[in-house]
Amino acid sequence: MNEKQSFETLPTDEYASQRGQSIVLITFMLIGLLAFAGIAIDSGFTFARSTQLQAAVDAAALAAVTELTGGDINDANTKAGQFLNTNGVPVATTIVKNGVPITTTMTSSTAVTELGATEYTLTVTWPVEHYFLQLVGWNVTDLTKSATAAYFPLADVYASRRVESGVLSTSNQSVFGPSICTSFGDPFSPFNSPYRPNPPVAYAYNYRILIPSDYDDPNNPNSTDVLRVELFDPDSINAAANTYAVSYSANAMTLDSTNFPPGTYNKSCSSSQRDPCLIETGERNLVNPNGSPPVELDQINPFWFARIDENRGAGSLSGHGNGSCGAPSSYNPPFNTATLYELFYYKQNNDGTIQRIELARYTGQVGDGDRDNGDHQTDMRWVSPGGTLPNDDINLGLPAVPVDLGSPGDFELSISNDLSGILSDPGTGNRYVYLDVTASSGASENGFEVWAGPFYPDVPSNVNTRNLTVLNNPGAHAAKGVTIFGIGRLPMNSNINFAVDIPLIYVGPELAGEKIHVSLFDTDAGSQPPIVFYFDSIAESDWSLTFGAGDPDPDGVSGRCKPGSCYDEWVNPSYEITIPGILDNCDWGNPTQADCTPFYGGRLIARYIGGNNDTYGWQISLSGLPYLVR
Repeated sequence: MNEKQSFETLPTDEYASQRGQSIVLITFMLIGLLAFAGIAIDSGFTFARSTQLQAAVDAAALAAVTELTGGDINDANTKAGQFLNTNGVPVATTIVKNGVPITTTMTSSTAVTELGATEYTLTVTWPVEHYFLQLVGWNVTDLTKSATAAYFPLADVYASRRVESGVLSTSNQSVFGPSICTSFGDPFSPFNSPYRPNPPVAYAYNYRILIPSDYDDPNNPNSTDVLRVELFDPDSINAAANTYAVSYSANAMTLDSTNFPPGTYNKSCSSSQRDPCLIETGERNLVNPNGSPPVELDQINPFWFARIDENRGAGSLSGHGNGSCGAPSSYNPPFNTATLYELFYYKQNNDGTIQRIELARYTGQVGDGDRDNGDHQTDMRWVSPGGTLPNDDINLGLPAVPVDLGSPGDFELSISNDLSGILSDPGTGNRYVYLDVTASSGASENGFEVWAGPFYPDVPSNVNTRNLTVLNNPGAHAAKGVTIFGIGRLPMNSNINFAVDIPLIYVGPELAGEKIHVSLFDTDAGSQPPIVFYFDSIAESDWSLTFGAGDPDPDGVSGRCKPGSCYDEWVNPSYEITIPGILDNCDWGNPTQADCTPFYGGRLIARYIGGNNDTYGWQISLSGLPYLVR
């Protein structure tokens, strides 16, 4: 019987042939263990770098988005690169490690959300060198991380001094056509503007129309379901007449019946049809806030409005101008600017997404016989395209003003029917309708204004008779809390050459210590320094800032252009206003306005001499906290 030989009894030569196999096995086992250890170490290192990279990208995006106030992505990218480098992620620098070139790259993009927030998206690719895995030819892993940060840099700027009553007096809004130069006062509409955020697409000025929570509340006896958005003089057509029958306001006739008797009186301006024509009523001489009784500017009617547009343009008529500065020798309608007014709102869907809903479109006429004939007759009238005619318009036989062909609706809205699912502020219940105003063709200046509120059938549409009706009957035309804001930017035309207090933005108490940046564009013809900023909730003697009176300005900046000398340029850098209310450094024994002024919220007011017919622009940003979107 053959029995299996034990290991001990193997022949010496056979034993010798198998001796050392365990060493080979152990060697392979050690290599495997080292490989797994290498994978674990390199994977752990890669994971740690991935976490570091995401944190660095998040911080860089948050820091960079606040640099987009001026619309320049290069400033944002520079800031992002600084934060990445500070957090150990070298950007655009090639490092050679063990013969392996490692280069980190970044890309970025910007966007503006439906609700007006500026977004900055940053993507960074960071090659991570391996140590043990290089033994098997795996030298580098590219880690890519992204972050999107958002910021609301542009403030809601009050669109009008008289936003509640809808009276037109000291100023109106104004845009120029895309085929003109910027030196006439519009920094964004001209195609050749160096200030445009996104050339050469037609630029839209954006407006936000606030609807208070109780505007249509059935428990409010003064509520209404109708929101009527009205445009003043949306066309760019100028009437030829310089002489009009002028009537005086009831206040003027009461205060000085000798110089301002009842009846109508012919008064004239001397400008050509190309230019604005604001006829002085003489009532401005009655303004005396310190008199007995005191008379304020808004209690009288300083002007009779005959024209507010300017016929400008140079070059080919077929292109409605060639981008150069200039004006025709006489009134020439082909240069007139067509302006598109687009009304919309944001709907919140059941799944939480937000959807833009178009409401209405209207294009202001030019009367050139080519683009249109001016048959809507909107010159010097307040109109709600597609809406109901006031009684006075019906009596005068004025035509209805239609919306554009294909418009989904009109400018007279039913909140319950037309604004279904409208997004509302969860804290206040306020809702918003939006208006975009775009100069779509031409080179001329189109003066206009916007008002929104209930429909008043007995209030005339003509600007002058409306001014008198509202002045003589306070409360006869009230917006019921509806307020119109320009989002960050406002294109303005000043009508008056003495100081006017202009409400700019509302600032809440939670923003104490933050910065407001205010800039003006092309403040030249007739405007004068200084410009004074104060809050209506604080006595001006306790807190105010005066810019342009000396050098440096209160924020420490020297060398700025002053109102009246900023031809075709922005005030640069912008005026920096630190909101009061941080009392930590106050010495109550020796108080200063900067450190010892309490702040409970209020409107920022600018006292400014704009000059007659000076077109200029406001741009206002309010610093706040950026936040990560994704």
